[in-house]
Amino acid sequence: MKKEVSKMTDHHVHIGQFNEIYYDALELFAIIEKLSAKTGVTEIRYSSTSSCRDDAELLRVEEEIEYALNFESDVLTARPYLWFIPRYAEQGISVESAAGAFDYCGIKLHPAGQNWNEENPKHERALREIFEWADKNEKSVLIHCGPQKCDLPTRFERFFAEYKNARVILAHSNPVKETAEMLNKYKNVFSDTACISREDLKLLREKATDSSKILFGSDFPVSHYFATHIFGKTHSLEEEYEENCGLF
Repeated sequence: MKKEVSKMTDHHVHIGQFNEIYYDALELFAIIEKLSAKTGVTEIRYSSTSSCRDDAELLRVEEEIEYALNFESDVLTARPYLWFIPRYAEQGISVESAAGAFDYCGIKLHPAGQNWNEENPKHERALREIFEWADKNEKSVLIHCGPQKCDLPTRFERFFAEYKNARVILAHSNPVKETAEMLNKYKNVFSDTACISREDLKLLREKATDSSKILFGSDFPVSHYFATHIFGKTHSLEEEYEENCGLF
């Protein structure tokens, strides 16, 4: 008898420009859809890495999201994140107006990729607006995390308890120790497995009192970019995605 694959959501997918490569949303979604029977992924949540460009403009990113929303499938649901950056705040764009353009599942923050400076009143106001919006609408805030001071899982902790209806997801679960502390301390804080090693995932599951708060995230296709451009692998996008799902 064929083993039934459990259905799951991939909370960490990207579209758009990443370094010298442009990743077309519909092409990526088609790959994930094709593999759904094997991987069990029936829903993805994505954001545009074009937000990392030095000349990033909200209008350009919105055009990518609008294009991605053309994806239709009976197998796979694709929902966008709004990747909000300090540049938008400096341009006077409010979180409420930006988030109102589409039915976003949440807002993404990348404190290592963009310099969020809480001493800048515009930045501080935007950060609070992000968590207020997520709290009011019961949406997610996906936060890139890492070992640097700027992107530690505790960086925005002051908002976690205040905005209890906001579902905070600590992307990459890195570092494990600080991630586990946040998972165990706050009911509304979760983490994802994007780019996590098997050893760290095992350790995180041991340290987290509720391992169900560890969500699947692939970081696809950025994970493939690093595998092929940095580590010299030659496998396809399909093979990369299937391998990522096998880790979880």
